[in-house]
Amino acid sequence: MITIERKLLSTDLSYRVAFNRDFLEFTDDDAKVLHYSAPLILPVRVSRAAPGAEYERWQAFTIISSSGVTRKRKAEVFLKRNVGFEGDLAESLEALTVDDPQMKMRKQFLSYWCAKILTADFNDPKFWEYLDKVGIMHTGMPGFKHRANKEPLKVDLQALSLTLGWVVDVVLTIVLGFPKSVLSTGQKTAVCRAFNKIIWIQQDLFARHYTRTDEEAEANLKKNMEAAEDEAKSEEEYKLERTKKHKELEEIEEARKAMEATSLLPDVKV
Repeated sequence: MITIERKLLSTDLSYRVAFNRDFLEFTDDDAKVLHYSAPLILPVRVSRAAPGAEYERWQAFTIISSSGVTRKRKAEVFLKRNVGFEGDLAESLEALTVDDPQMKMRKQFLSYWCAKILTADFNDPKFWEYLDKVGIMHTGMPGFKHRANKEPLKVDLQALSLTLGWVVDVVLTIVLGFPKSVLSTGQKTAVCRAFNKIIWIQQDLFARHYTRTDEEAEANLKKNMEAAEDEAKSEEEYKLERTKKHKELEEIEEARKAMEATSLLPDVKV
């Protein structure tokens, strides 16, 4: 039985990554498989799989916010100036395309990230720090030094998770589409498994910056339970108040009927 220190998972990145790797069995063989497949996958992704497809996908959805305001989820951030970009920005989401100058810059970043997870030295702590900072930078915090004192980039976890899912689908489609003369069935399986593992580690390094610690979760649960109890109590008080008012109305109605009955008595002349 392997003992894991829960607190260290939240406070020590190397400890968390080591646990992730051990649990998913991400081994040196997986690293070799990814390195071997990188020269095959990356050129195809750039030439045929449209690196801007992820962004086009997001632009296809219009989301109604809780306040009733129509907006394009995640696509909103594309109108904000990216760190290092000095060109012209699109004036509206309707005018924005994947060929927009800043979008090209974003596509380059995504392509760089994809190349990184296929070619990195997975035994180098700096690589895992890079993946962790990619997570941090989407929460509004700088993450990287070049983002310090810049306008915060805020993207919700669902958007990040779905983007990873889209990337996985693109890469797996490429891998499975290779003829056996390029990759055997066994090699395709190995590549898909290794890529899946590294993506889930990145997903965890996204989620850790959006989710609560055990203590925070417990405090939030207690708060929600107290709020639910207060709501139930208020509902019960409301019901009692309604019952009381209903009874009062019934008494008033009975008194009115009694008065009407009295008014129907014949006048008696004295």
